[in-house]
Amino acid sequence: MEPKWHIAFCNVTITKYAGMRYFDYYRSPENMLQAQLQASRYVEKKFGVGKFITPYIDSPSVIIPSYLGMRTVYPSENELPYIDTFHPLLTRPEDIEKLQIPDYKTSGLMGERWRAWQYYKSCGYKVRFWATQGSVITTAWEITNGNIFLYLKDEPEKAMEIFDFIVRVDKYLEGLDEELCGENPNGYTGDDFSGLLSPESYKKFAAPYYQKLYEGKKTRFMHSELLRYEHLRIAKDLLDITAFHGAEAKNLTPREMYNIMGPNFWVQVTPQQMKQYTPYQLEEKIKEYANCGAGYVQIYPGRDTPDINMEVAISVLQRECKGGPTIT
Repeated sequence: MEPKWHIAFCNVTITKYAGMRYFDYYRSPENMLQAQLQASRYVEKKFGVGKFITPYIDSPSVIIPSYLGMRTVYPSENELPYIDTFHPLLTRPEDIEKLQIPDYKTSGLMGERWRAWQYYKSCGYKVRFWATQGSVITTAWEITNGNIFLYLKDEPEKAMEIFDFIVRVDKYLEGLDEELCGENPNGYTGDDFSGLLSPESYKKFAAPYYQKLYEGKKTRFMHSELLRYEHLRIAKDLLDITAFHGAEAKNLTPREMYNIMGPNFWVQVTPQQMKQYTPYQLEEKIKEYANCGAGYVQIYPGRDTPDINMEVAISVLQRECKGGPTIT
């Protein structure tokens, strides 16, 4: 299998190339769409890669805690919004009994997402309202201010009730998305903090909930940045994941990922590397990745990526990744 290549443009680079602050980007769907279209035109003219930025509804990663009732903080400086973890939804395991699924049209950042979906649709853009987030352990950490790991130790049954509730929220939103946008055959989980569990706890407390999220899906994509070899082995054996994305994958080598996934995994040149590497170092890293057995080589430019590094990276990707570009 010849490796394919991809560029991950996200809110950081979209706002950079559109000349817009995060606060303004997330303030209205009009601004968001404008920024995405401007950024696409810019990178097409500058680097010839505008096809990697298409209109989509963007939300901060804290959308589920916000939807459930946690306060979203917008920093005065140009930084990404975050949730107020000093006021978690759950201060003790029993509080889970009080949580209910809110109105998606009005509650927190989900209400903003609903308004954005309506606006994009009115402009003729066919975008999905929701794609399963699958961040079971991470969301539990956020709404308990990290105490979920204590609950797992002291009151595992209550901890599992919290996981059950998070999955019900995700499945509820997935059902709404299918009503609005049609069937989505692709399964996804993105749960970085699951790698903080021991392999035994991962098998017991994380894998069963991912199975519920993947149920009925034709593909099973997993993103998780802190997994170790034992975790990934469990994910492949128990969940039959069809692709793995570990971003920097601090705890996994390409060889280990290949041993488990074959070519069905992604390797990534990170924003830090895109900023700090010399053009020569960047070329060598991409060449290494293109020959490590991965099916996909991705670059992830950041706010401070030099233009020369973008130019070099794109040129090397085009030369070394014979499978060509992939948009998804």
